[in-house]
Amino acid sequence: MVPWYHWLWVGPFALLLRLWLSTLRLHANRGPIDDHEGGQIIVLWHDRLFVSGYVARKFFKRPINALISTSKDGGWLVAFFNLMGLKAVRGSSNRRGVAALMTLTRVVKGGEHAGVTPDGPKGPARVCKPGVVSLAKLTARPMILMGLDYSHCWRLRNWDRFALPFPFSRVVVTFEEFGCPARDEDDAAVALRLQARLNALSGV
Repeated sequence: MVPWYHWLWVGPFALLLRLWLSTLRLHANRGPIDDHEGGQIIVLWHDRLFVSGYVARKFFKRPINALISTSKDGGWLVAFFNLMGLKAVRGSSNRRGVAALMTLTRVVKGGEHAGVTPDGPKGPARVCKPGVVSLAKLTARPMILMGLDYSHCWRLRNWDRFALPFPFSRVVVTFEEFGCPARDEDDAAVALRLQARLNALSGV
């Protein structure tokens, strides 16, 4: 449950954000994702979350469930993501991690998408944790890497130097299917391959 007071400022902020995002010029390597076979696991870096809801509404037909931290900051993120058209699943690698993994597994098997930032919520930045690989194995569904490269952006001074694209800037969106790893593949090895591909697609 999201406390009522989070909605007081999240709503106006979401409206401002939608106006900001509407100025961006998206260039994608493919049209709407053909997801008729079921839910998929959408993977992107945490520093590219700013445009994730906007891109999701344009390229994915099915609902997307985002993994949100159980920290105090997660409360406003749940409200914010709901207003941006994304569902929220609370959990992290430190708290309620197993429960969150099971929830995302049910979501994907039920036909909806899961959105995962494998370096979140606290990093290290652009280092892929193996949890996303475990999710792919449990669901037997492919991972879709979502690379986002901004022509111009500001960088925050936080752990991942979170990127904010300039209004009216160009955003290159690259989707690449990573596929579902075999059950006997080493999770850490798969995570390293995923990390390399996502870095290659995401710019600096």
